[in-house]
Amino acid sequence: MRKRRSIEVFSISFLDLLSGALGAVIILYVAIPKNQPKEIPQVDPARITLEKDLASSQKIIDDLKKELTEATTKIASMEKVVVPEAPPASGPDLDAGFKFKGKNIVFIIDTSYSMTEEDRMGQVKAGLKMLLTSLAGNFKIEIVQFPLGQRAPFRSMWGNIKDFTSINRSDAFEFIYSLKPSGGTPTRDALLFVLQNYDQVSDIVLLSDGAPTYHNSNTKDDIYEILRVIREQNTSKIQINTIGVGSNFLRDKLSEQYKFLSLLASENNGFFVGF
Repeated sequence: MRKRRSIEVFSISFLDLLSGALGAVIILYVAIPKNQPKEIPQVDPARITLEKDLASSQKIIDDLKKELTEATTKIASMEKVVVPEAPPASGPDLDAGFKFKGKNIVFIIDTSYSMTEEDRMGQVKAGLKMLLTSLAGNFKIEIVQFPLGQRAPFRSMWGNIKDFTSINRSDAFEFIYSLKPSGGTPTRDALLFVLQNYDQVSDIVLLSDGAPTYHNSNTKDDIYEILRVIREQNTSKIQINTIGVGSNFLRDKLSEQYKFLSLLASENNGFFVGF
């Protein structure tokens, strides 16, 4: 880029006056007195220098105007951000990257006390909202949390799967917002509740951060016994998908929770993701 001269612009309007036709007339009017014999005007070095400076200044001003116009056009093009549209009510089959068996899904959410670590509860809430937002309106859903503190081993949002309308979507977001970590990890109770009470369900998505325990107890449940019971109870061949929450799933693949969630998914034709 060429080096620009530093110009002391005393008045843009005055420069316009001097460089315009009217300015030329005024200069001639002053330089040639009226009612005097016409003489060849003497060459004024100062005037020549002024005219050169005016011409140079006008060129620089024109260049600046051109650069300003180009910059404005470039900024305007950068501001045209494409905002993705929300999925249509009866739009395409959007599985948000997950391969579901069907469109009737029950989400089982671990709300045990350990979900307070690493803000796991916050991560699950944000991730689940994004997942639900990506689903088209022809899905049906239900959400079950486990446990409901010490009061119950689980709590369902509606008690049955419902069409994913805009109203039900809002209800689901409010339910997710209300989730608070407390108690143990009675995974067996929540899984059996869904398998025994939701006839039309095609998929289960289990989100959990820990190995199963008994309700209101820190005693660990037998993961292999749970797997056996689920195989027997899943007579409708519901696809069970699992999502492991917390850093343990990434660094310790020999942990109880990793083995349980990965085996539960593989034995029921589902996907397993850890984050």
